[in-house]
Amino acid sequence: MFEEKRGQDISEAWNTYFGSNSNMRNLHYQCLRGAFYVGKVDQRKSTRCYAANYLLLAGSIALVSIIFFKFLAALQLSSRREPEPGDRFVLMNVPCYTEGEDSLKSTIDSMAKTKYDDKRKLLFIVCDGMIMGSGNDRPTPRIVLDILGVDRDQDSEALSYIALGEGSKEHNMAKVYSGLYEVSGHVVPYLVIAKCGTPQERTRPGNRGKRDSQIMLMGFFNKVHFDLPMTPLELEIYHQIKNVIGVSPALYEYVLMIDADTVVMPDSLNRMVRSMLHDVKIMGLCGETRLANAKSSWITMMQVYEYFISHHLTKAFESLFGSVTCLPGCFCMYRIRSVDGRPLLISKEVIADYKENNVDTLHKKNLLHLGEDRYLTTLMLKHYPYYKNKFNAEAQCMTNAPDSWKVLMSQRRRWINSTVHNLFELVFLPQMCGFCCFSMRFVVFIDLISTIIMPATLVYLAYLVYQLTNPDSNTSYISLYLLAGIYGMQALIFILKRQWQHIGWMIVYLLAIPYFTFILPVYSFWHFDDFSWGNTRMVVGESGRKHMYVVDNEKFDTSTVPVRKWSDYEQELMWDAGTPSQYGSDVGSRHGALSQARPGSAVGNYPKSMGNAFMPTYPTSNASVYMDSGLTYAPGSNLTVRAHPMQPGHATPVGSPPQQHAYSGDAYDVMSYAAGSPMQPEYAPFAHMPPAYDPRASQIMHNAHGQAFGPNMAQRAASPMGMLPDYFPQGPVTDEAIAVHVASIIATADLMTTSKKQVREQLARDLNLSPDDVRARHAFINS
Repeated sequence: MFEEKRGQDISEAWNTYFGSNSNMRNLHYQCLRGAFYVGKVDQRKSTRCYAANYLLLAGSIALVSIIFFKFLAALQLSSRREPEPGDRFVLMNVPCYTEGEDSLKSTIDSMAKTKYDDKRKLLFIVCDGMIMGSGNDRPTPRIVLDILGVDRDQDSEALSYIALGEGSKEHNMAKVYSGLYEVSGHVVPYLVIAKCGTPQERTRPGNRGKRDSQIMLMGFFNKVHFDLPMTPLELEIYHQIKNVIGVSPALYEYVLMIDADTVVMPDSLNRMVRSMLHDVKIMGLCGETRLANAKSSWITMMQVYEYFISHHLTKAFESLFGSVTCLPGCFCMYRIRSVDGRPLLISKEVIADYKENNVDTLHKKNLLHLGEDRYLTTLMLKHYPYYKNKFNAEAQCMTNAPDSWKVLMSQRRRWINSTVHNLFELVFLPQMCGFCCFSMRFVVFIDLISTIIMPATLVYLAYLVYQLTNPDSNTSYISLYLLAGIYGMQALIFILKRQWQHIGWMIVYLLAIPYFTFILPVYSFWHFDDFSWGNTRMVVGESGRKHMYVVDNEKFDTSTVPVRKWSDYEQELMWDAGTPSQYGSDVGSRHGALSQARPGSAVGNYPKSMGNAFMPTYPTSNASVYMDSGLTYAPGSNLTVRAHPMQPGHATPVGSPPQQHAYSGDAYDVMSYAAGSPMQPEYAPFAHMPPAYDPRASQIMHNAHGQAFGPNMAQRAASPMGMLPDYFPQGPVTDEAIAVHVASIIATADLMTTSKKQVREQLARDLNLSPDDVRARHAFINS
């Protein structure tokens, strides 16, 4: 056997030769082993082993390096400074579903109390269907309207729009309400959109999901930007914002997205706006989300450390690259358009991808149904790679974390599955910051792999601990050193920032590592195809029993929803109101007739501090409820304006007691609030004119005889002094007259395109100023 098969494997021949004689086989084997066996070949220093060891070492170094740079990014030890007040127009978008009254009121109050100019922020609240949440005694829209003080007798016409839905669900209807909300000295305009569904809907009428609410806002401002035809609902939204609230929708630059269970810190809005102004390349921004119920149970205690680290370690590091991969939907801000007028959040590319209605793959379902907020961030990075997503640690909010195992499992299932699919999308983006292993693509790839192998990581750690406790083991301690270094750097962050409480939270989290790194990921991956939607839906009936409802898949023809351009719609309103059409759409919005009560308009409450003199005359008034900040006069109401006797230069209605408002440390009356700023003492001779004109003002005011104050565009075109509005003094043109007229020009101009030179030329024509006069007062006019 050995001679014939020299150098070959003789195992098979060996076994065949000895057959069933196992004793003889063992004897010969022991003989051969004693004569020829030397030992096992040591492979520990072979090329194969060295390559594997070095690859493992390189991977460990890369991971620790990422953690180290995240640690450096988290070390933002600069002092907390109060930013200057912002002056940009901001939307504060709140989608509501089944939240309770206490949660909704806390959120709305926190937004209204933010330290920001009340006239330059708008509460944009969208109620997603006529839904009654568990524990509530009223539908969510009714709760919101009651909080804002809207009379229950006031109702609005349901208007159609094209929604995100399948079959007949693509058609939806909603009602629009607007007004002023007063709390703690703040008077803030609001707009409430209550989805009510079509008359045929019986189960969860109007409910189309959070993504539909976001698309509603994004699509509306896209149509405003490009002057595209609008649905009846969008026309009504435009009317309420422009002609009732008194701000042109085109002036809004940022949108703050907040969940209905989030409480915003007072200085957060201003800090986020200042960050946007400081860097015009920032298109998205998020702040730190903290837990309001951190100590309510062990379940919430486990999450405190995770929330802190995910912001101050992960998001702070991604912010260095300008590529924060997840802007939380509970608290983030987007830039509506760039400083040069390029649409960002409202671009047609982002909207087209985000409003995808044909969700027919597992990948799309995870993106669009489980993690729509994260997917919106992914789309922004995809379409605008040269803009930035940043993190501002000083902007903070409070939210409630799940306090039961069932809710926590459901939440993390959505988060983990959507994270995997969104990171998979980001890996293929070629234009992310950096190159090769020093790029955000590499970091995203590492995050994707680490998310997928989390359960295996825990198994490896358990095996490592076992090996270390075995006295015969020669396991390397490198892995243990790396693990200790990672958590040591995190603990150092707490120490340097003097956040001593997080050391205790970290200990609680470490005890819960098996749950977060094994149980939750395995549960999530096992339910990759688990979605809370489908052709059949489970809802709770009035009796508390569960019923099965089948969704009607009848195809809806979107062309049946009428669409019109705002300019055409506004012109029709002007004709109906008897306003000459030559004023144009930009001027027409300044006439009270445009905001008369009509079907489709529902005007909400007015601040109680304004007194009965300002009681809205809805639905018979020919004027809107308020001018600029929500106040106006009905023709013939015998209200005149004069300087306030206690505060010279403050315009206020005769017979109305002065009201005190705590705003920016100043006390001022209602009319100075509506005017935008108190009149200066040197302007006291002009106290008979309307309060300072402002581009946000939508209606002109009326005197005791029902005559309208305000610049007449037809007279301005003629330009002789005798044709000017009667509130300008005759004789030599004073600086005060120039200041007032510049304000009136700006009030009706397109601020995005108007230049100082154009204002000076218009001023010269209107006031008959010579070129020498204009040159002499050049600096004053510019100021």
